[in-house]
Amino acid sequence: MRALKRVARPLFPALLLASALWPGRLRRRAAAGAGLVGLWSVVYARYRREGRAQTELEWNQLRTAHETAFALHYNLRVPTIEEEFDIWGAYHQHRHEMRYDLVAAEARRHLRPGAVILDVGCGSVLVADRLADVPAFYVGLDYGGHHIAYAAGKIAKASSRLRHGLLRGDGETLPLSDASVDVVVFSEVIEHLMRPERAVWELARVLRPGGVVVLTTNNASEVPLRSPLSHAFAWVEKMVAADRPDLMSLRPWIWPEPVDRSLLGLPDHAPDVYLPHTHHIPAQTQGLFRAAGLDPVSWSTFEFPPPQSATAAWLERRGPAGRRVVDRIEALCQATPGLRRMGTHLFMVFRRTDAPLPPGGPPPGLWPGPFSA
Repeated sequence: MRALKRVARPLFPALLLASALWPGRLRRRAAAGAGLVGLWSVVYARYRREGRAQTELEWNQLRTAHETAFALHYNLRVPTIEEEFDIWGAYHQHRHEMRYDLVAAEARRHLRPGAVILDVGCGSVLVADRLADVPAFYVGLDYGGHHIAYAAGKIAKASSRLRHGLLRGDGETLPLSDASVDVVVFSEVIEHLMRPERAVWELARVLRPGGVVVLTTNNASEVPLRSPLSHAFAWVEKMVAADRPDLMSLRPWIWPEPVDRSLLGLPDHAPDVYLPHTHHIPAQTQGLFRAAGLDPVSWSTFEFPPPQSATAAWLERRGPAGRRVVDRIEALCQATPGLRRMGTHLFMVFRRTDAPLPPGGPPPGLWPGPFSA
């Protein structure tokens, strides 16, 4: 029965769509079109109800996060990205390497000789690897001690024109002087922060006027995991909600798995603790940066299909051929209007204005997370 439902779910709307488009009697086409819209409406009502309930659940689960859990998890449980490559395999490494290629290429566009680039959440310094020929100064900063030690080991063996320095620190309190940086790379970091608005204020503080932030993060408008044949209105919502955050039904806030209980020494009766893995809505994130004097320059998305999709799993099993195919899928989606804003990750660029940073830090309620009120 379950297998039958899996087949019927996309097949029934496909038949209605074909009937509505097939030349012939107008009454038949109109009836098929009305049936299709009715089906999509019923499916979307359920999708929206369940999505909003899941979003509210995750927002409340995020309230269990605390600084101790954050510190223990990221210092004792999270490997570097290169160590994760050995765990994930060649397909996922191929997809992640694309991100570092995009980020490094954009950073390079804004680096003049002698400039300072700050890589917040530098991890395995894969951005620095791609800028080895640039006569600039690279500052890699990471929260985890293991990550900094790993980066230091790599840099000690590196030979490049890019001078290096490493710092261990927190994105919400950067250990750098005001207006001391020309380019900030902020890749796959903001979604992990409990108070991202504080980090944004810090980026604005350390950037020189005219300096840029190159950001990547999770995209709340990523391609739905359901077929557009059965969930057409959900696809439309994802496209539109990038500019209208109030329309977003499903917006993940946390890692699906809680923090390791043994790491925290939790008693049996204590609730699980969850940490942020927030999916960002482009318009909302642009507003957050704009409030700190960081004007949006551009935004786009990348990584099609989502790594958790059945399509990605199928491509992964195809080996090198699957990696070649996914590159073609990426290019096709990037070239398709509407769809190209629905990649798994956001790619955003912001420029520091000449205006002074608003005093007093970010105002309450600027970010909708539970720790920002």
